[in-house]
Amino acid sequence: MKKILFIVVLVITGATALAQHKVRLNLYSAYVFDDSFDEFYDANTYFSGKIKGGYQWGGGFEFLPHPYTSVEIMYLHKSSDGPISYRGGATQPKHDVTLDIKHDYILLAGNGIKPTESKKVEPYGGLMAGIVITNVDNKETGASDSNTNFAWGGRLGTNIWFSDKVGLKLQAQILAASRATGGDTYYGYWGPVYYTSYTTLWQFGLGGGLTFKLGH
Repeated sequence: MKKILFIVVLVITGATALAQHKVRLNLYSAYVFDDSFDEFYDANTYFSGKIKGGYQWGGGFEFLPHPYTSVEIMYLHKSSDGPISYRGGATQPKHDVTLDIKHDYILLAGNGIKPTESKKVEPYGGLMAGIVITNVDNKETGASDSNTNFAWGGRLGTNIWFSDKVGLKLQAQILAASRATGGDTYYGYWGPVYYTSYTTLWQFGLGGGLTFKLGH
């Protein structure tokens, strides 16, 4: 339902921006690196694991109210494995599981743009904020869970324009989400666990994509 709502908002935003002839369609492709996390209460009560790196894709509509600034609504998706180890107390056994983890980001980004004299190279940078929807599946037990958390990040990149309408994006970004690893999401429903602790998710990515100028 949330994804459908996002698509509707994206289409409306794109149509509104197209009417004003100042919009770009951006397609994203990147590799996101591993992120590890550890929560130790004592030798018998702990939670540790890794969200493995993988391919991230997405897209967005970018509206330019001014040649040097833009606002973009965007969607990013990443699927990866998560090897997890946890133990919920001295009387509980150690669990080692590999989870199927999916992250769906819905973000609003503000960018500063610095066109060069040639107008062929266009550096940019900005901040992003929104939500991340995390879906976790344990294929061994059939258990699954999901939650939604606040997400934020930043990015630096450049557009290299091949023509007046089409360009290549090169970009580095960092995305974070509070309370996004641990707690009920990853292990609270596989057995007795006597604490609910959370850590922050950090995901650094390198990649780029394509950008298209729409309208007149």
